[in-house]
Amino acid sequence: MKQVAVALLRHGDRWFLQRRDPGNPVLPGCWEFPGGKVEEGESAAEALGRELREEVDLGLTHLSAWPALVGEVQLNPFLIDAEGEPRTELAWGWFTPAEMLRLPLPPLNLALIRQLAESHEGRAVGSPPPI
Repeated sequence: MKQVAVALLRHGDRWFLQRRDPGNPVLPGCWEFPGGKVEEGESAAEALGRELREEVDLGLTHLSAWPALVGEVQLNPFLIDAEGEPRTELAWGWFTPAEMLRLPLPPLNLALIRQLAESHEGRAVGSPPPI
């Protein structure tokens, strides 16, 4: 099964999302957390560090794994701290969970956003949701 690592990057009560290029054949125009495919011989954390540098020019300083979500792929989310400000040619922004739910999203990102919203309402943000 294809594994994907994604970054949960928070600024206040908002989370970073970027929009896939509308011309991309995979999930065109969908909003998603930054990250990407875990390559052979690479851990999900290593893949996330590489993808953040490549996609949004961020240096990973701290990460905390959240439970994986499984669908067409295995999504490995990490709550992160990073150096720098996101820089990308794609559309991007900082969104609350309620705002994110109004965007076109891949199915596993939608499930993850629901967990973020629950985490924000009931527990300290940054605490992994219960498994």
